Amino acid sequence: MMIKTQLCSAAIAAVLAISMVGGVGANEAGCVTSYDASKDYFPDKVEVKHSAGFSITYSGNTKHIRNDVSGETYVLYQCGTPAPADVATKAGSLQVGNWTKVASVPPKKIALDSAPASAIIEMLGVQSTVAASYKFFAVTSPCMQKQLAELPRVAQSFARKRGLARRVSYDVADAGAEWTFTTYGMSDPQSFALNPDGARDMLGKAEWIKFAAAFFNKEAEANKIFADIESRYTAARDKLTSRAKKIVGFARYNKMANGTVVSWTIDEPQAWVVQGMADAGLSAHSGATTAFNNIDAFYAATADWDVLIDGSIEPLSHGGATIPLWQNLRDGYKFGDGAKKLPYVAANAIYRSDLISSPQNATDYNEHLQIQVDTLLEDFAKLASDSGATDTTWYRNLPHQVQVDWRSPNDCKN
Repeated sequence: MMIKTQLCSAAIAAVLAISMVGGVGANEAGCVTSYDASKDYFPDKVEVKHSAGFSITYSGNTKHIRNDVSGETYVLYQCGTPAPADVATKAGSLQVGNWTKVASVPPKKIALDSAPASAIIEMLGVQSTVAASYKFFAVTSPCMQKQLAELPRVAQSFARKRGLARRVSYDVADAGAEWTFTTYGMSDPQSFALNPDGARDMLGKAEWIKFAAAFFNKEAEANKIFADIESRYTAARDKLTSRAKKIVGFARYNKMANGTVVSWTIDEPQAWVVQGMADAGLSAHSGATTAFNNIDAFYAATADWDVLIDGSIEPLSHGGATIPLWQNLRDGYKFGDGAKKLPYVAANAIYRSDLISSPQNATDYNEHLQIQVDTLLEDFAKLASDSGATDTTWYRNLPHQVQVDWRSPNDCKN
């Protein structure tokens, strides 16, 4: 039986620490009452320094953001000033991708369907703008869970084209929200995608704080938060001594609802994972995603791995899935006597990134891990230096049966 651990952890402490940014930025905190065409309405600006996957430029009363991950352009204008004319893709357009969307900033009320956006909103201290969330949206932050439980849930509207269902919009008007932070581009003029998982490097992931901050005129705060993360990340990276690099691989077993394991898959890691692990003294397995129908072939392909990061899901007979335990992995990967010679089995170096989770199956992998890359680098360094590490923030050691840290609204202390 899984036991709930104490809330106090390095991850939450880090969030609280970096959310207490000092000073007030020069950008407007609300709508203006008059318009001056010659004025720079955004004296506080952000600059993208790493391979984040987005760009931003400023001009007068507008900000132009290009999200290269979702393939969309966002034109933000200062509330109380004229909206840019004839630039937005028209609502109801059948255009696939490359939408241009327009919104005034800062907003009064928004809806949430993005876990990393939820984490950043807490860091920036703009939780009061969250007025609703998507009906299936879940987070691990206890205080955000508590807040969302008291707010409306919104649905998505769909349309059919040539027999295929296509997401069109969130029903944000039902909750009085202006727009939604989401995780994918969609045919919705009132949704904006936030995609740190699409960054090419670790610090690029953290720069999505700047992306979100632009929607709230919180550039000054974002620059401070990012500078602190960058400083801690760089200091930790520079202290890591060169060592013979352990090889880390990513894999999953594929199980049917009746309990039958039908195959095993080696997954190709994302670019930011490869770069971050290299900074920590690890070598990420970089082969293409490959499926195996034979366990011996899977063992042969992973024979040089020192660490295995598992991405399996454990299906339930009545539908849905749950977080696997060590016994599930032992069965799923058939870890018997024949597997003891595998380095990651012998060293008890098998992990999952679900150490912090919620009963609604949300994991902090999709939330704070996406932004707090300085703490993530520390986790990677522990995997590099310690076989079977158990003192990580996000990576749960399965052979040592480290328990999931379940987070609920009752854990909200602030």
